[in-house]
Amino acid sequence: MSMSKEEVSKSGENKDVSSSKMTSKINISERQRQTLIEVVDDIAGEEVKQVTLVLLNADEETTDEEISEKLDMRLNQVRKSLYKLYDLQLATFRRIRDKSTGWFVYFWTLHPERIDMFVEKKQKEVLEKLQTRLDYEESNMFFTCNNPECPRVIFQEAMDQNFECGRCGGRLEAFDNEQLINVLKEKIVELEEIKSKTQKIMKGEK
Repeated sequence: MSMSKEEVSKSGENKDVSSSKMTSKINISERQRQTLIEVVDDIAGEEVKQVTLVLLNADEETTDEEISEKLDMRLNQVRKSLYKLYDLQLATFRRIRDKSTGWFVYFWTLHPERIDMFVEKKQKEVLEKLQTRLDYEESNMFFTCNNPECPRVIFQEAMDQNFECGRCGGRLEAFDNEQLINVLKEKIVELEEIKSKTQKIMKGEK
């Protein structure tokens, strides 16, 4: 799901700002609400969560200045939080020029209905990274000097270095990565199960 700057409306220039707000309330389930709050708190932190709650409880678009007043939070902090939500594709904005000041006013809308797609996307990304790492571990033979401060190297690198550690000069010996491979496999199975359960919950299944 991609968003472009075209979501930012420029057609409202020179309108009366006070009468320009649009309804932003979107009906979501309590499960989606809780998921949104938990995900934002985990990924973006407390400040972004507080801004999210203001937008979530609003019946119409909200400006950064209004959020700043409600939370007693500095305006630049509010704006950073809003753009973090924008980057996560959980909020959008449109702008209107205030004819009395000449400045643009930004109206923000939260999109809590996108949280399910967001969670699915993140789960998929993590699974792909784990699978890529597993493939790398299974397709290579590793060597190490057993010094915890020195990195492992693959067979070709060990050959090129005459089986001497490039950092400490110690002798490189074969490294058994079977335990790491098993851990990766377990994590993949675990996440696959979580993903499957999440999809069932999203569909309303038990």
